[in-house]
Amino acid sequence: MAGVGFELRQAIHGDNHLSAIRGYLYAAVISAGPWLLSVVTLSLLGLIATSFLSQHATVLFAATITHTFAISLITTGLVQMVVTRYLADQLYLDKTALIAPTFVSVVVLSAGAQFVLINVLLISTGLPLSYRLSAATLYVAVSEIWIAMIFLSAARDYVSIALSFAVGYLVSFVAAIGLGSAFGAHAYLMGFAAGQVLTLGLLAARVLTEFETTEAFNFEFVGYFRRYPALIGIGFFYSLALWVDKIAFWLSPQGQDVGTYLKVFTPYDTSFFVASLVSFVPALVLFTVHLETDFYESYKRFYAAILDKRSLGNLLEAKEGMARSIRTSYLALLKVQSGLVLLVVTLLTPIIMQVFDVPQEHWDTFRVVVVSMSVQVFLLFTTLILQYLDLRGSVLIVSSVFLATNLGFAVLTILLGHQFYGYGFLASSIISMVTSFILLTERFKKLEYLTFMRQPL
Repeated sequence: MAGVGFELRQAIHGDNHLSAIRGYLYAAVISAGPWLLSVVTLSLLGLIATSFLSQHATVLFAATITHTFAISLITTGLVQMVVTRYLADQLYLDKTALIAPTFVSVVVLSAGAQFVLINVLLISTGLPLSYRLSAATLYVAVSEIWIAMIFLSAARDYVSIALSFAVGYLVSFVAAIGLGSAFGAHAYLMGFAAGQVLTLGLLAARVLTEFETTEAFNFEFVGYFRRYPALIGIGFFYSLALWVDKIAFWLSPQGQDVGTYLKVFTPYDTSFFVASLVSFVPALVLFTVHLETDFYESYKRFYAAILDKRSLGNLLEAKEGMARSIRTSYLALLKVQSGLVLLVVTLLTPIIMQVFDVPQEHWDTFRVVVVSMSVQVFLLFTTLILQYLDLRGSVLIVSSVFLATNLGFAVLTILLGHQFYGYGFLASSIISMVTSFILLTERFKKLEYLTFMRQPL
């Protein structure tokens, strides 16, 4: 699903430096659009909202957004990998006419299920009906944005995708300020939700324009849930693993109750969000534009050699080309991440933490989380390679290890005290990354054997 990456790479290799800068900015928005723009928008809203909303209302708003992202990512994980596999197969078979009706079908089914789920969760909170309706609208919109991005990863018009996010978040910002200052907390949330609904609409229009069709619905993808059950576990376990330490902190005695079932732990949540910006987003840009596209070209040559029934020598030569691509990618990630970690941990932490008003006793937590997110970059890349090679069992093992260790270590660090916060996530990330690397190394040695043995008779 590296289609948009190839288009961005062409833009970056344009005629001048401005083209390169513009290309990398597009890549940042596309690879981490909701995450990146949400943090920026929420930070600005937090500064302005104090002039017309109470502190409780602003904390409740932040908690609502955080829980919206967490629950939507976890639940979307149940379908994400299965739908991605289905789309990849249809693109390989050049059945692009099935993409748009599949998108409509997935959105209709997902939106209905998500609407029921979020209202079941919200009805027991005691929040006013007007606030619950705003929260439900936001949740469904964000959930379907994740779905839309699965389909748009194969698109070519990256400019429209980036503009969709930019326009949507601008509307979220303006509408939240305008409505919130006039009508209060529920209108503040509804204004933010309105921008997300607009973003979803623009992205949906992009999918339907990019992939023309004469059909309205296509439910063929449903069969893939029975065909590839491991992908359900991979998507769910990995997404839950990314959030389970935050959830443990929310439910711990350190969690801050905002008057409903919504709980937060601001120092840890802020460290996680900001570390994602300064450490993970740059790596995602590099990953989207260069690493995935470079690996895909080598990967394609290897499997083309198999399909063309070339000699074993040609096959091993193509395999070595793929191995070189993987080694080069690891080295590129190491250079970027080591530089970022050194810069942030040694120089920028005091500045960043003061901007986000995090107490100094939690600055070390931020430093540890920055290092952890850098490890996560290598984990993400390794699991992607395993998935390209269709080693679903290996990825399921890694996802399960990540989930179990992150939960266990999070509980342990909570019991040990604030000086250990973040180290559980770091330990879990390292263990999971090492596990994924060992599995990749072992499986890659006998890749040609595994490839042939797994084919149907």
